[in-house]
Amino acid sequence: LAAISGVNGVFSDADIERYIASGEWQGKAGAYAIQGGFQQYIEHLSGSYSGVMGLPLFETARLLKQFGVLQ
Repeated sequence: LAAISGVNGVFSDADIERYIASGEWQGKAGAYAIQGGFQQYIEHLSGSYSGVMGLPLFETARLLKQFGVLQ
């Protein structure tokens, strides 16, 4: 099972500099958190929102049901 998600955004060099200076990017996979301040630059999300956040919950629950762990 593979889950593919994508995020497209629009931002300037000045936006990137402000974001880097904020420090929010630290400790984040991909250097951003979709649920944080970076979301102001996100124009489009395709796929699983929870997958972009870290754990694709829909897909995980489906697998757990398939193997009888969840009903």
